[in-house]
Amino acid sequence: MLTNSITVRLENMSQERFLSPLLGLFVEGVAAVLSTKREAVFVFNIQNDTDVQGSILNVTFSARQPHSAAGRGAFFPSEELQEQIYLNRTLLRLISSQEVLPFDDNICLREPCENYMKCVSVLKFDSSPPFISSDTVLFRPIHPINGLRCRCPMGFTGEYCETEIDLCFSGPCKNNGRCRSREGGYSCECQDDFTGDHCELDTSSDRCVPGVCKNGGECVNKANGGFSCRCPHGEYETPYCEMTTRSFPGHSFITFRGLRQRFHFTISFVFATRERNALLLYNGRFNEKHDFIALEIIDEQIQLTFSGGETKTTVAPYVPGGVSDGQWHSVQLHYYNKPNIGRLGFPHGPSGEKVAVVAVDDCDISMAIRFGKRIGNYSCAAQGTQTGQKKSLDLTGPLLLGGVPNLPEDFPVRNRDFVGCMRNLTIDSKPIDMDGFIANNGTSAGCPAKKNFCNSEVCQNGGTCNSKWDTYSCDCPTGYGGKNCEQVMPSPQFYDGQALVSWTEPDITVAIPWYVGLMFRTRQSSGTLLQANAGPASTVSLMLSDRNVRLEVLHKHRLVASMVFSQIRVNDGEWHHLQLELSSVKDGNAIKYIISLSLDYGMYKKSVVIGNDLPGLKLQTLHVGALPGEDNRVQRGFVGCIQGVRVGETPSSASNVNMALGMKTRVEEGCDLSDPCDSNICPENSHCSDDWTTHSCVCDPGYFGKDCVDACKLNPCEHVSSCVRKPSSSHGYTCECEENYYGQYCEHVAKKPCANGWWGDPVCGPCNCDTSKGFFKDCNKTTGECRCKENHYQPDGGDTCYPCDCFFLGSMSRTCHPQTGQCPCKGGVVGRQCNKCDNPFAEVTATGCEVVYAGCPKAFDAGIWWPKTEFGRPAAMNCPKGSIGTAIRHCSDEHGWLAPEMFNCTTGTFSHLKKLNEDLRRNTSRMNNEYSKTIVRLLHSATDSTQEYYGNDVKTAAQLLNHVLMYESQQSGFDLTAAQNADFNENLVRAGSAILDPNTKELWDQIQKTEGGTAHLLRNFEEYANTLAQNVRKTYLKPFTIVTENMILTVDYLDVTDPDRATFPNFQEIHETFPKELGSSVHFPQFKQRTQANRVDATPDPPAQTEAPEGEDQTQSDRRRRHLEPSVPLPIVVVIVYKSLGQLLPENYDPDRRTLRLPNRPVINTAVVSARIYSEDTPVPPVLDPPITLQYTLLETEERTKPVCVYWDHSIPLGETGGWSSKGCEVLNRNNTHISCQCNHMTSFGVLMDISKREHGDVMPLKIVTYSTVSVSLFFLLLTFILLCVLCRLRSNLHSIHKNLVAALFCAALVFLLGINQTDNPFVCTVIAILLHYFYMCTFAWMFVEGLHIYRMLTEMRNINHGHMRFYYAIGWGIPAIITGLAVGLDPQGYGNPDFCWLSVHDTLIWSFAGPIVVVVLVNIVIFILAAKASCGRRQKAAENSRAIPALRTAFILLLLISATWMLGLLAVNSDVILFHYLFAGFSCLQGVFIFFFFVVFNAEIRKNLKNVFTGKKNLPDEASTARASLLTRSLNCNNTHHEDGLYRSGFGESTVSLDSTLRSAKSRSSYLAYALREEAGQKPSVSSGTAKGHTDLDGPLFHRNGTKGDDSDSDSELSGDENSSSYASSHSSDSEDDDIDIKPKWNNERPIHSTPKADSNHVKPYWPAEMTTASDSEDPGGLDRLRVETKAELHSENKLNHTGDRDTPQPKDSTAPSAPTNSNHQPEQRKGILKNKISYPPPLSDKNMKNRLREKLSDYNSPTITSPPPINNNSSTSPPASVNIMTPTSRTPSVTSETGRTANHDNSIVTTTGNNGTGHHGNSVNTGNHGNSTKIKPPIAPRPPITLGQPPSAIYRESNGGVAMHLKSGTVNGGNESDSEKTQTSLPL
Repeated sequence: MLTNSITVRLENMSQERFLSPLLGLFVEGVAAVLSTKREAVFVFNIQNDTDVQGSILNVTFSARQPHSAAGRGAFFPSEELQEQIYLNRTLLRLISSQEVLPFDDNICLREPCENYMKCVSVLKFDSSPPFISSDTVLFRPIHPINGLRCRCPMGFTGEYCETEIDLCFSGPCKNNGRCRSREGGYSCECQDDFTGDHCELDTSSDRCVPGVCKNGGECVNKANGGFSCRCPHGEYETPYCEMTTRSFPGHSFITFRGLRQRFHFTISFVFATRERNALLLYNGRFNEKHDFIALEIIDEQIQLTFSGGETKTTVAPYVPGGVSDGQWHSVQLHYYNKPNIGRLGFPHGPSGEKVAVVAVDDCDISMAIRFGKRIGNYSCAAQGTQTGQKKSLDLTGPLLLGGVPNLPEDFPVRNRDFVGCMRNLTIDSKPIDMDGFIANNGTSAGCPAKKNFCNSEVCQNGGTCNSKWDTYSCDCPTGYGGKNCEQVMPSPQFYDGQALVSWTEPDITVAIPWYVGLMFRTRQSSGTLLQANAGPASTVSLMLSDRNVRLEVLHKHRLVASMVFSQIRVNDGEWHHLQLELSSVKDGNAIKYIISLSLDYGMYKKSVVIGNDLPGLKLQTLHVGALPGEDNRVQRGFVGCIQGVRVGETPSSASNVNMALGMKTRVEEGCDLSDPCDSNICPENSHCSDDWTTHSCVCDPGYFGKDCVDACKLNPCEHVSSCVRKPSSSHGYTCECEENYYGQYCEHVAKKPCANGWWGDPVCGPCNCDTSKGFFKDCNKTTGECRCKENHYQPDGGDTCYPCDCFFLGSMSRTCHPQTGQCPCKGGVVGRQCNKCDNPFAEVTATGCEVVYAGCPKAFDAGIWWPKTEFGRPAAMNCPKGSIGTAIRHCSDEHGWLAPEMFNCTTGTFSHLKKLNEDLRRNTSRMNNEYSKTIVRLLHSATDSTQEYYGNDVKTAAQLLNHVLMYESQQSGFDLTAAQNADFNENLVRAGSAILDPNTKELWDQIQKTEGGTAHLLRNFEEYANTLAQNVRKTYLKPFTIVTENMILTVDYLDVTDPDRATFPNFQEIHETFPKELGSSVHFPQFKQRTQANRVDATPDPPAQTEAPEGEDQTQSDRRRRHLEPSVPLPIVVVIVYKSLGQLLPENYDPDRRTLRLPNRPVINTAVVSARIYSEDTPVPPVLDPPITLQYTLLETEERTKPVCVYWDHSIPLGETGGWSSKGCEVLNRNNTHISCQCNHMTSFGVLMDISKREHGDVMPLKIVTYSTVSVSLFFLLLTFILLCVLCRLRSNLHSIHKNLVAALFCAALVFLLGINQTDNPFVCTVIAILLHYFYMCTFAWMFVEGLHIYRMLTEMRNINHGHMRFYYAIGWGIPAIITGLAVGLDPQGYGNPDFCWLSVHDTLIWSFAGPIVVVVLVNIVIFILAAKASCGRRQKAAENSRAIPALRTAFILLLLISATWMLGLLAVNSDVILFHYLFAGFSCLQGVFIFFFFVVFNAEIRKNLKNVFTGKKNLPDEASTARASLLTRSLNCNNTHHEDGLYRSGFGESTVSLDSTLRSAKSRSSYLAYALREEAGQKPSVSSGTAKGHTDLDGPLFHRNGTKGDDSDSDSELSGDENSSSYASSHSSDSEDDDIDIKPKWNNERPIHSTPKADSNHVKPYWPAEMTTASDSEDPGGLDRLRVETKAELHSENKLNHTGDRDTPQPKDSTAPSAPTNSNHQPEQRKGILKNKISYPPPLSDKNMKNRLREKLSDYNSPTITSPPPINNNSSTSPPASVNIMTPTSRTPSVTSETGRTANHDNSIVTTTGNNGTGHHGNSVNTGNHGNSTKIKPPIAPRPPITLGQPPSAIYRESNGGVAMHLKSGTVNGGNESDSEKTQTSLPL
């Protein structure tokens, strides 16, 4: 900022007056001039000028560019500032109300440097001046101290900068581009289709590059290669959208950067104008002491004026006809300083002779300057020389084209503006874009006045069109005229100067309007065209005067009006049209008469006011061509042709002027003259040109002058070169140069051979070999390539040569490979320097490598020779060269030398800092402002000059920075060092940035083992930022931004009303180059203030928060006041961005998982952003509402997933450093390169991500494979489940277990597929993880149930495949729910993480899943072993028949498959090993397919039933049914029951063994359809009894004295353990999902049936539960026909658990229950465990009357019809299905009146109706079982008319629920009245 400043001088100004109130106006004026913001102008010094008399105030300031151009920095360069202020001094004076004086000369303008050295003004600054105060401003100036230094600029060399270099020596222009040398550089003239600074771009083959298209042009790549520019609308020209032409109206000019060439330059351009005098170009200094050049038009000729500061010199070439004809003319200015030729003939610095050459149009400069006077008539170029003491031309001002600003300076020019056009401006052969100006004052793009106005149809009658200035003209044949040659011009006549045509008293009156017109052509400069005399004394004359047209109006010989067209010469031999118009104009009450004169059809116009004398007069005489004189002579005769004379009231009226009537004197008709070239009057080597009435001789190319002299005879070539005629060349000849000379005229000398340190051909240039990088000073003379010194090497692509440093003992020579640096090693020796052995225990000797057995050998590593050391001992050596300290290296007996420990080394640049740090730690020095300033300055210097740090360097720098930051954080106001030293903050940030470089991570890791390290440094920076924010206003600090490689510090005001000013850092205003990783920012909203009572304590208070929030009322008033009072100070924001701090901080994380969901491989993948805000008006609340928004740029975009917004919480108790936490922060959005976060507090923020490959690479094919395979598995699982559900007749516990297993597995796989990656929503992710946990547990639980069930099938004597499954359901669904619920309650945060929605293997919660699974697997393996052992026993044959062994094999394989699948799934989501993912996908697909094939396809029983279902067939009962009936009938009469624990038990004999296989057959199980229902008297119909369940026991009759636990028995708790019985009959489980019998939903549309009614514990009643129903399986398709059935055999019906109506019905209090009979001869067997309550035998039919009633009841059912009322259905309108009513005998019970007064019959009679509704659907039902077991219950209603049934089959064998075989015959069954029996309607399945 300071070095890019300028000083302006204000007249009549004092310091106090400037500060108040003019300082603000001055800043606004400067900002307006520079088109920048007011805040971008920095005034840092005001000082009275003591070198002059008067009140002159010097004001020094700098300014920031609004949009910094590349490479120009953030501030305006001082030269550009001077130019802008100089040009706009008037605007600055108007805005600032201050008189700005011209700039004073700086010391360099005195040219104190010798030869070509350049004087550089050096500004030094003194910050010690005292404060300057005014009424409102306290200002502390920084005084600039001017100095100078001399340096040799680019393009010059030599010990004293005495030699100029031709920088084209290296051939920098590519693709045959032509190099043009210039002072300090070169320019490349490119061939067509090539562009670029070095012609490196080929538009036909290369592609677009930035900047190739200028001025906003769009570069477009062509499809077939190459590119083109699409230019914006306007005067932009192809091919690169540059602007070459501009128009200059009057008082306009354009400004370019001034010429900085001091010793030679060339300027050329093309212009067009009609002005006789104009200013084309000016470049000069900013004050009256001018070094300047000015190119002007003076009297139509070019003139150059220049000055070196001493005298003025004028150079004026001459061009015949001048340059003000409106046509394009070129001009070239070449200025150079003649070199001072030394004694040896070589240039040795500049001389005092300055030469300027000006050439116009296509001029041979050498011929014009050297031989112009000799040959005559060739002066198109001129040369001027100026000699003085000053050697250089210092043009410090801007380059002005077309004029100069309206400034009070006395510019040394005669003209101040230009009207015309300019194009093709070139400086030193480099085209200048006319749109690349610095300032434009009124000029416009293009040149509309010089466009082509001609086309083929413009001119008529053979006329030729010529483009003129802003119009066109037609060269018409003689006799034609008009703008387009459309008019016939009568009477063309030739006047020879003595000719005249006159009319006396023509009949012409001067009317209004009145016209006079004619056409003429002439070569004469004067003469009379026409004169009209009106009245007695009025005359109007048109004449030629000095080659111009002139009009005179006289009255009484007094000149009334006159006008002259001075801008055009009319003696050019061309036809010109002249027209005069007399008109009147009303001016108020008066009338003015005006004569308008138009030349060449309006190309030139002028008007003049005349008196009132002429109008109305009659012409007396009219003369054309001359005026009559005495003696028949004429005066003022015209030489030329005149035609079309017209005088009258209209422009075309010619009737009043008849040439035939005029008096003619020596007038020749026509205008055809002889060709003057016929006389052959031109010299040799020329040709004659007819110029009408004259001729001109045009010399052939190569001939010049009046006599067309041969140029080669004059020999313009220099240095004894030969001139050769070449007509095709530009001037007709070329110069063939001798050796060592070159140039157009061989004027340049090529020095050969080049001296040492120079190269080139033909031009010598310097080698530019940097000897400090190991190169020789000399280079290749042909190519200029630098080469390394001896025993050095240069790596490929490197720019430095390094010494070989070959170890003398191990290498064979000192030389090395020129690219790799490999030294030639002896045998066994390795390493680039041959200083190592391939054996780590060998050392290098003179003979090669020798093994050292006693310890580690002598070795070279890390720049240190380590001595021979014993094993287990360390070696301590001095640190490498350039550092101090001790390095340690340990000798290991296993690995030899370990890596050197260089941590304790200190770089030499840090040695002084280390001493300062020790002094501070020992309290021998006290911290103060000076000490603080010194420390940061030394730190900046040390870190800036050190390339690689040691551990002590970083440690010392960090400790010193902590000292400084802690000290500064305790200061305030002007006690802050930053308020006293302008460089403090920058030095501080740059030092911090250096030690926080990513390369220092290993050093920080070691430091942080014992100290706070980066965490303490971060905290101190945060506290200092808070202090800085609080003191910005107190110290009058301006907002600033410091940009470094690893840090950005921004201090600014927060204006939330402007969104652009609420985001920091504001990268749009940062013009320094910074790494893209630092592109993170903070957006501050307008915070809502909260009261302390309502403050949310969700996040900790920021550590630096010092003020508590105020009340809500105060907040609201403050907010209103902020809007009403704009003077309320804005909050101060301090933002620090750390690029690599996230990688350097300790890897500590908040242990509270509710706060931070930590990924598996966490890494900070963004910059760390620290934010602080301070508000004087209203304190910022600790909990921000709304939150701040942080926009991050990702450091790595590949393999980074699962973003978590975090901040560094210093309060986390982890090693006193803190850790990362996510309290109050959340991810807002994310894309591939950026992440946005929102946080409700202010501290240091970052984004935590996981290192994962899941989102990249081969994830897409893996995702496709996974989704495909799991979907296939889901399909097969769903298909299996559907098919198992279809087999509703196959009522088997094993199949129910399979269905539950498939359902659990399907749910687990589905949830895994849909939700495993739903990590964006934490709540959804947690729910998914819990569901996965539960369903996985259920899967394995049902696997355990299956194994247990198979084991029971193989070991128990009874058929356990039918019965209750509550115990199984409790294990399969209940226990996983309990385990999952406990896990959720203990650790809900353990479910889900940023990686996946599942349990992590790194979390202890995984054992809540893995533990039970391992137990299940182990227990299942044990069960399988036991089951396999049991299958080999004496019942192996029966087991084989029941297919238990295949089920055992299937279950075992499925257990292994599912265990492997979900183990792989767990590993897949917890690991990046792709193999796990593919294995999981394959196993997932395999398990679904396996289950489908082994549960369905390979299961013969399933296949058979599926075949029957799909073919419509019904299953036939087994042949064993009849045998089973007889067996069970016989067993009914066995009196072998006993009473135990309130239970009646009945035993079966050995003859029942055969039931085992029969009951296990699928056909037998599918025949269980009917269920019994019993209800005690007095029970309400709306209250369900225990019979409503329709369940049966597993083992046979079970009677409870106390019914409280009767319904809780199941197949797993009631295992048979009687060793004396060979088999036990098992009843069908009503819990089986295969049962499809439905129960009606309600009793008479009342309350639904409950499955577990309450029972009276005092009511005990023994009874025989003969409430069994039977049904027939008919294969007759006529399912609508009713069946009449009767029992053939004596029924031995088992009691069922459901028949608990007696104990469920409340009894009267006075009723007593009869005692249950017992058998004293039979003692019950005592059992233990789960078998202790097992019932082995059904109770006997001890009551004889009961037996008789049963027989009588069966014999009474002879009715031909059975009445069956239709079911009541509130949900369906379909008709009731056909049914079969089966009346089963029951024991009657007394009737009890119900509460409603209605008496119900409870005689245990059951009416079971079976049938088919023909549609495959079951009728109205209520499911009273657990899973599909249903019974249609019909309440007692009035009887209905009987329904006649169809003829049933002859005999149907049916197996009852209790295992009783019933032979049902066709016949008539009598239905008793509804008071005697209870009817149960059951629908049969198909």
